[in-house]
Amino acid sequence: MVPCDISMSNLSAALQDVNLLYLDGYSHEMALSVGKQADLMKIPILVDAEPERTKTELEHLLDLSSYIVCSGKFPEKWTSISCIPSALLEILVQYPRARFVIATLGENGCMMLERIEDDSGIDAVDIGNVAESLRLKVHKDDNLPTCVSSKFMRLSGRGHGTIHGRLLIGTAEKIPAPELVDTTGCGDAFIGAVLYGLCTEMAPEKMLPFACQVAGIKCRAIGARTGLPWRSDA
Repeated sequence: MVPCDISMSNLSAALQDVNLLYLDGYSHEMALSVGKQADLMKIPILVDAEPERTKTELEHLLDLSSYIVCSGKFPEKWTSISCIPSALLEILVQYPRARFVIATLGENGCMMLERIEDDSGIDAVDIGNVAESLRLKVHKDDNLPTCVSSKFMRLSGRGHGTIHGRLLIGTAEKIPAPELVDTTGCGDAFIGAVLYGLCTEMAPEKMLPFACQVAGIKCRAIGARTGLPWRSDA
């Protein structure tokens, strides 16, 4: 589709009962048109920032984003900062409307930087040091996904800005080799679970292990959808 395929009145009607919009940069002109209308209607937007997308395809969507999810390759590609925590901070500095950014890290789980609005003048703490201290708190013997979180604080990185927020690290499920069948679609499964978590108002400490668990369950069957879990009342 292209923007001229649908009138603004029809688009507004289509978005009338929408509580959350998901965009991934494909058909970026249409995605941007939908995103702008959703923004006018105060609908939060989650952007899946894939490293394959170009700046042209993503930058204006990210300007509108309420939430950003990306793979582990994206932060460095977008910011030229090799340290993932610092790159995530730079992304939130660049896009001040985003409430959080999550990077998926495969078998290493995920990392989330959450922003809160705070104008306190406390000194900033280096986010790289915060990440290292959190990694020491991860329970490496747990087979199921877990989450550790820093306190809310002012954070600085290798860029020029700071934010007030907290860093969270989520671990992946340890899947026995005989059960690991196919990782196709794991990232989409993770994002789907994040969308569900947002719609059900899950706290990040619960949402990250939930999303990692869904992604892990998906790995136990061939294809992107076959292994996905379903709600029993769905």
